[in-house]
Amino acid sequence: MFKAMYRRGARLTVAAALLFVAVGCDVIGGSDGAEGPERFPVKIDGLWGFINPEGRIAISPQYEAVGPFSDGMAAVQVGVDWGYVDRSGVMTISPQFRAAGVFSEGLAAVRGVDFGAPYGYVNKSGEIAIPSAYDLALPFAEGRAPVRVAGQWGYVNREGGMAIAATYSDAQEFSEGLAAVEGPDGWIYIDLNGAVVIDPSFAINVATPFSEGRAAFATNEGWGYLNRSGTPVISPQYQEAAPFSEGRAAVRDGAFGYINARGDLVIEPQFAGAGRFSEGLAPVRFNSAWTFVDIASGRVVMNKTFAQASPFSSGIAQITGSGDNPQIGYIDRGGEYVWYPQR
Repeated sequence: MFKAMYRRGARLTVAAALLFVAVGCDVIGGSDGAEGPERFPVKIDGLWGFINPEGRIAISPQYEAVGPFSDGMAAVQVGVDWGYVDRSGVMTISPQFRAAGVFSEGLAAVRGVDFGAPYGYVNKSGEIAIPSAYDLALPFAEGRAPVRVAGQWGYVNREGGMAIAATYSDAQEFSEGLAAVEGPDGWIYIDLNGAVVIDPSFAINVATPFSEGRAAFATNEGWGYLNRSGTPVISPQYQEAAPFSEGRAAVRDGAFGYINARGDLVIEPQFAGAGRFSEGLAPVRFNSAWTFVDIASGRVVMNKTFAQASPFSSGIAQITGSGDNPQIGYIDRGGEYVWYPQR
């Protein structure tokens, strides 16, 4: 997670892990603060619960595993099955699924008790909104969700209709009105109706979603960035490249540094790992230790280091230890603990 980079063949694996695997040391809840305060996963004596941004228990630890809060709901595991709780901790959808995705646009992808069963979507009342019919189903974005049918990817709409036929060998989520899909001749970008908008004259080995008007892509020459017209506004030259966030993107040229939307290097390459900027700060790694830099100066703003660190959300950031069962804690912008590391 911390490099936030894309590699060929890794996109689907990463997406599936974020959707259907328990929250561990490197996933925190998504921001939907308009619905109320966020909830962040914590683990005490082997059971998972949630705290609020002030570091107080909001939902007592009682679950074998949890997913991140999104759209006001979080998946929780009771025994072997998954259900959903709301922000107050009420189990609004009883445990009945073997796989449970994040809610997005009022729907979540789920799979029944048979691991060979197809995926469908439920609404926040737990009702089947889109019947189970897919090999794999990912979250909705901009009214479309990537689904795989008979080994091919397409997009379903919120009513359950096939908005874009499953004809692609891979597909990204929609962002800024466009989605990257892989067809017989390589990666292209389509609009919400499936019309081709960007069909580059050069071969793209890996394509990623748009963020702040730029999409990272890889060719044999390296990583660069496209604009929405399909023009390479930052030529392929990097060993790795991350999405833009707050006007900055982490790129690797030997070491990691940060560029702006014009491609100017604004923070010199000096890091062994680099995450995205959020709330003006970004996690960076020196050797094996993580700390944070600010967006204005690019300088380290904390005198503490951590085994792992995630971007800030609602004023706090998750930090973790190393190993298979690491301690998990949260810090504020000054580096002070709001939740001391526990496991």
